[in-house]
Amino acid sequence: MFDRLRLKLVRWAFARFYSEGAWTYDAVAALISRGYWARWIQAVRPYLHGRVLELGCGTGYLQAALASDRQRYHVGLDLSRQMLQLTRRRTARAGQEGLLVRARAQQLPFHSASFDSIVATFPAEYIVDSATLEEVRRALGPGGRLLILDAGQLPPGFSRRLVNLVYALVFGRRAALPASLPTPDPRFELLHSAGFRVDERWERVRESRVQVLVAEVSSCRRVTKS
Repeated sequence: MFDRLRLKLVRWAFARFYSEGAWTYDAVAALISRGYWARWIQAVRPYLHGRVLELGCGTGYLQAALASDRQRYHVGLDLSRQMLQLTRRRTARAGQEGLLVRARAQQLPFHSASFDSIVATFPAEYIVDSATLEEVRRALGPGGRLLILDAGQLPPGFSRRLVNLVYALVFGRRAALPASLPTPDPRFELLHSAGFRVDERWERVRESRVQVLVAEVSSCRRVTKS
């Protein structure tokens, strides 16, 4: 019962954080990552190809980076109006407003096979929702893949201990570091069940590392949407 109440409280707090509290997002992310947050997000860029959809674009770090590539078609999607406003400001500073859409990941407002890469950086639990994964498969074209940036490892020291303490208080477990990730990772099974082949990569970012899950469509089954 305590775990259920904590989960409800965490969901409520994150809903507020992503909406009314969106203006604090960058500062909180920088604090808990010891300033690595923006660099971690950039680590996924080499894995992106073709037409790109970002789920949960947040405050727009990746969208601003993609805007610098004038030839790349990219879309940012988020349910939070406040996050989209922050993304719009950041991409405008990069010299390009970009295409931003307010929608749920479980109901993507795009035709089938619209994208070659779909990416989510440090996503909330929506990313393992079966409806989300079904929509991702539908929206990906042949040879498309889902990229999930989902865990960072800080160098040993006070910052890493602090992050582990925060995770323990909020989620009842340690932060997702290589030594503490469950084996096998339950997300792998969810992705496999949704029709993806999954490969795990760890990219070094200065003294830290960040996890990239590369999920490629593994079957020809495809849902169509006009």
